[in-house]
Amino acid sequence: MTTKEEIDSQIMDLWDEIFDLEDKLGQELDIKYAEWRKVEPLMDKGMDAEEVVIHFDSMKGVSEESMLIYREVKTIKGKYKQEMDEKHAKIDTLNKEKNMI
Repeated sequence: MTTKEEIDSQIMDLWDEIFDLEDKLGQELDIKYAEWRKVEPLMDKGMDAEEVVIHFDSMKGVSEESMLIYREVKTIKGKYKQEMDEKHAKIDTLNKEKNMI
């Protein structure tokens, strides 16, 4: 049977992995946002990248180049979200197991 200490260690490892994923996500998005700024005039008008993503989700007046980068940004976010969700689910499972001990 697994001890509470072993479960706590597994949970901490998963949190470390989540923090690493968040760092990688931020790095990838920073690169993509810099590329996007070159082709998307909305970013020159004081909108931050997240506001532009919300705008694009509403599909109002979007250029082809900008739409391509937008899709890449959504793909990057989706990939990391899925990995982080899986790790959060593992943490929840381990916490439940720990509480049953």
